[in-house]
Amino acid sequence: MSQNRNIAITVVILFLAAAGVMALTIYNVWLGSQYASEGGSKPPEVASENVYLYEKPRAINDFSLVDEQGDSVDQSMLRGQWTLAFLGFTNCPDICPATMATLSKADKRISDRATEPQFLMITADPERDTPQVLSRYVTFFGDDFRGITGKLETVRSLASDLNATFTHSTDDNGDPVVEHSAHLAIISPDGRLAGLIQKPFDAQTVAETYEAIQSWQPGKN
Repeated sequence: MSQNRNIAITVVILFLAAAGVMALTIYNVWLGSQYASEGGSKPPEVASENVYLYEKPRAINDFSLVDEQGDSVDQSMLRGQWTLAFLGFTNCPDICPATMATLSKADKRISDRATEPQFLMITADPERDTPQVLSRYVTFFGDDFRGITGKLETVRSLASDLNATFTHSTDDNGDPVVEHSAHLAIISPDGRLAGLIQKPFDAQTVAETYEAIQSWQPGKN
């Protein structure tokens, strides 16, 4: 009697396991059809746990700012190529130059088979970071590096769209202090926030992540 009961339990367990596998398969097929119906594909697997990709990238509102050449720019500058953007400022003593150097190294590690991304520094200190100051700073790190500045509230709004923030204060000597988010924002070729690369990250993580998303076609919101 006990043996028959054990056999019955085993059969039930095997049935439930098979049902679970079938349900997971059906879900994956359904999920794939959802991405296809929205004109997109499932986010690719990325090697680093510090990288997060949205299943449905988020909209970035239009803006009116100025680039490192002094030219007016808007949301269209984020379209037509992948962009790796971060919030920083030229007087930053450590995080910003380290991030820029990491991106410069990552740029050299990206395979020739991949198209070049745009590297974008959005200044958190627009009052001091004029286009001329930005130009000297960003072009030092590579030809694909851009910078944008402009009205403080416009910059703050753009930063918010990229899940970033910054604050201004003064130290005991009355000197300005800027504190800001330190992650990288991954912006898709249609100008939407596709994911984040959180600190700490290195050049290899950035390069591998970028190559992984090259063929990804995010679906619509």
